[in-house]
Amino acid sequence: MRSASSNVVAICDPKLMSMFRSFSELVDLDYAVFESYESLREASTLLVDDECLELIKKNYDLSKVRVMRVSEDNVLVSVLELVGVSRVEALVVGVDPGNTLINYVIFANNVLLSYGSVKKFSELAEVLDKIKGLLRPEKVVVKVGVSPAGFWESFMPEILRIAEEGRYSLVLVDESSTTDTCPTTYIGRKDIKNPDLRACINIAFREGLLRLTY
Repeated sequence: MRSASSNVVAICDPKLMSMFRSFSELVDLDYAVFESYESLREASTLLVDDECLELIKKNYDLSKVRVMRVSEDNVLVSVLELVGVSRVEALVVGVDPGNTLINYVIFANNVLLSYGSVKKFSELAEVLDKIKGLLRPEKVVVKVGVSPAGFWESFMPEILRIAEEGRYSLVLVDESSTTDTCPTTYIGRKDIKNPDLRACINIAFREGLLRLTY
């Protein structure tokens, strides 16, 4: 984050500000935190919650600034809009099941939106359902890395159930050599070092061996 930016953020709610920071770091959004009215002079966009907006507009004319009012319900949508995504056509999930953890990344169109590890597929489904509810994508595609020597048969019943209940497309992807160099065509963090998460990124960008659509 640079000190000067066309995007200025004024969020009084600590929880909302924490959410904004997390999403912004993921998509590598450039912004400056509001510190004085001087910071608004060259700003093109002000992201602001209701409390801060009431305070600012008492002392500053916002007619020349694009005001984006953010809340917990729309902060993710607002961040995506600032990186050029006005409509989410697809959520694509890259999944690398391990012996103890299930690693995943989630892309909204070509924007890296979320990544992490869970112990159960049901926990990943909860994460995905929450993001799906906020963004309302046209479709959700879950790509799962598998290998001939793997143990993927053991988790297939659960992942099939989740895909059917969520009306997701399920794609099985060859996971060989997925810890190699990751693609750089997406928007968001490209400094992820964890080999399992790097595998997830590659899985998300690969064509599948088998696709099931519900």
